Amino acid sequence: MLACYRIIVFFLFPFLLALIFVRKLLKKEDTVRYKEKIFASNFKVARNQKNKLFWFHVASIGEFFSIFRLLSEIDKNKKNVDFLITSGTLSSSKLIEKKIKRLKNFTHRFFPLDTTNLSEKFLNEWKPDLACFVDSEIWPNFLFKIKEKKIPLVFINARITKKTLSRWKIFNNFGKKIFSNFDLCLTASKESKQNLNELEVKNLKFIGNLKYSVQDSFNEIGSMNKKILDNYKVWCAASTHNTEF
Repeated sequence: MLACYRIIVFFLFPFLLALIFVRKLLKKEDTVRYKEKIFASNFKVARNQKNKLFWFHVASIGEFFSIFRLLSEIDKNKKNVDFLITSGTLSSSKLIEKKIKRLKNFTHRFFPLDTTNLSEKFLNEWKPDLACFVDSEIWPNFLFKIKEKKIPLVFINARITKKTLSRWKIFNNFGKKIFSNFDLCLTASKESKQNLNELEVKNLKFIGNLKYSVQDSFNEIGSMNKKILDNYKVWCAASTHNTEF
């Protein structure tokens, strides 16, 4: 099944490439850094080889803020560690860059497309000592490559709904193989723990949703959202019941 996935991704790559270029024209991608997603030559490794590198992948803004306090605590208590943060959206890149600009040992990069070639080169060039995927970010090629290279892999603030579980069960054996790559899984809810247990995830622990550990980050998210929404006309239906218009 992994071979089928890799073949599908291989044939979809030109279309994904075209999509990213279209998004760039629509200003939904960084006009320069979008290349980090599709060209290994643009990974631009920036780390101290004498330090350990902890890599955290988040989907977007919310996932980054959910772990920022955790990152701060690790940074405060553990010396000789560099942090690589990857994300997929333009808005997240701007906010993450703003949040970490004074921290010399933090670097942000866009997450590359999940191809065999890009995942292999990304890991070979950055050489992380620890890889952490946050929330519900599951990218098979990266996960299998991380396992091949014997890099410790952690699923942080893991979330999986019944609906998502039912989809994974369509490819039950493949799903179990994907999730077996994680050495440690820390779930955001008891429901997620139960659902991940059905996928036979090992070393599964419920610790609660890390988003609740955030202190003043929501104000910053709100400010960013306001700037984004100011560029669009927005209509909101607070209630659509017949008797409540």
